[in-house]
Amino acid sequence: MRHFVEDETKLLPSSLKDFQERRHFRIAVGPFLALGLLQVPLCMAYNLLMAICTDFESTTYTSCHAFNFFPTTSAAAKSQHTIWTLACWLEFPFLIASAWLQFRFNRRTLPKPVRSFGCLMAIFLAVNSTSMLLWGTFAQADGDSWLHIGIALSLFVSCAVYMGGSFVCAKYYMRDRNRQLQEELSFRLKSGLVLTYYVAVVVMWFFYYVHQKFCLPLAYSIFGMGEFISCECFCIYLCLAYFDFYHVYICYDQRLGFFLSEI
Repeated sequence: MRHFVEDETKLLPSSLKDFQERRHFRIAVGPFLALGLLQVPLCMAYNLLMAICTDFESTTYTSCHAFNFFPTTSAAAKSQHTIWTLACWLEFPFLIASAWLQFRFNRRTLPKPVRSFGCLMAIFLAVNSTSMLLWGTFAQADGDSWLHIGIALSLFVSCAVYMGGSFVCAKYYMRDRNRQLQEELSFRLKSGLVLTYYVAVVVMWFFYYVHQKFCLPLAYSIFGMGEFISCECFCIYLCLAYFDFYHVYICYDQRLGFFLSEI
């Protein structure tokens, strides 16, 4: 008896569905995720511009009345709190999705010695996402309130830890493999952003201390510049998910439904 070989082209149709063409498509995750994560950095730039143009005096005011010309990011967000709240809430699902994808990616691809560390960095990103959402929700809180201070410290710690930790994970991932063009570009951009971020953070906190201790003119403006640059670096760093997940797709098949391609 001959072996029976299953071949769909030789089987007779059993229903009308078999005469219909199978529908399937896929959506690239990278561009979709990057567009969603661009909302906050663009909103930060818009807040700053509008604060300077429409609310300059209140956003540059300090309790010691020192001269300043550059609003802080939090003062600009407070001035434009409506659009800032909307941007933070709209970006939150993309931040959580990015944290979830990074958790899966790190667990599957990183070397065993740093695998748990990589998963921990993804959890820090989720914590940062929650802090960002709280900042957007309570953007009108006074700068001296414990709520504002707690949110600011949570954001700073989670940003600083995630930037450094995820960059270490990226170096381990790229160390012993043939780099694709997208991966090489992503790594180079991350290197520049990490360096700029930490330089801006050092300058920011130094001039914050100078302002609090001596209340020198322009010290708070330099602090505001450092804060803005560090926030933008962090947000653009997150947008590099465009390159990190260039090979991941949201797929649809008529029989299987929606599913995520392998990371």
